[in-house]
Amino acid sequence: MKQVQLTALVLLIGSTLAMGQQKLEGGIKGGPTFTHGYTTIPSIPLSASVAIPQLDNKSNGIGTGYSFGIWGRQNFDRFYIQVEVDYNQFILKQKANLTIPAGLAAVLSGLSLPPAVPAQTPATVNITSTSTLESFNIPILFGKRWSDGKIRAFVGPNLLFTRKAEAKRSTTATIAGLTFNAPETTSDLKNPNPQNPSERALEVKSFTYAAEVGVGYTFLNRLDVDARYALPVGGVYKDKNIKGYLGIATLSLGLRLF
Repeated sequence: MKQVQLTALVLLIGSTLAMGQQKLEGGIKGGPTFTHGYTTIPSIPLSASVAIPQLDNKSNGIGTGYSFGIWGRQNFDRFYIQVEVDYNQFILKQKANLTIPAGLAAVLSGLSLPPAVPAQTPATVNITSTSTLESFNIPILFGKRWSDGKIRAFVGPNLLFTRKAEAKRSTTATIAGLTFNAPETTSDLKNPNPQNPSERALEVKSFTYAAEVGVGYTFLNRLDVDARYALPVGGVYKDKNIKGYLGIATLSLGLRLF
């Protein structure tokens, strides 16, 4: 059903843009994406007596992905409409620190406590994660041109259809002066394991939307350089209690084919 809706939307947009073919432009584009942000995840119960405390995931640098696709631009006298169909990869790097009882730290990291360490001994847990989301995007942008069309500015919604989402995590626990490194884990955030409470809690939406703004410059009449920034205002996670900020910058080079 979602593929049918997507196809219908693309056909509708294409027919709209085709109404004035003398001013219609189109081509291909591609370039890197740069993602940053932070996430606050509320406490997640693992059982009746054990729960993962609230996680305050802070930014851990800029994650670099990619974007490529096709675009069509219908020029009017005072403005233009540009529609794209893109495939994107967004990478978010985060880190979190917790001070919790050693028993819970062992549960979270999948480690076994040394026999001489009581379960209530304070422990420090450091978690680093890399989340990767891949999606088909349909930006619908409204813009204005200056300097004979060479300079452009645009704004509009971006529709995101999630194809893949996963998170890789590395955990280090320090207990009674001893440091333990847990094996790296990978979670499927689009199709989470129903038996895993933490995966279920972080399930991402199949569809969301973002607000996008950007500027561009056209040179040699056929090459477009665009810089844009997007905020997923529709939210990424199904759980509305997950709060935070996600910013996505994209730098792309486009080639006009007609």
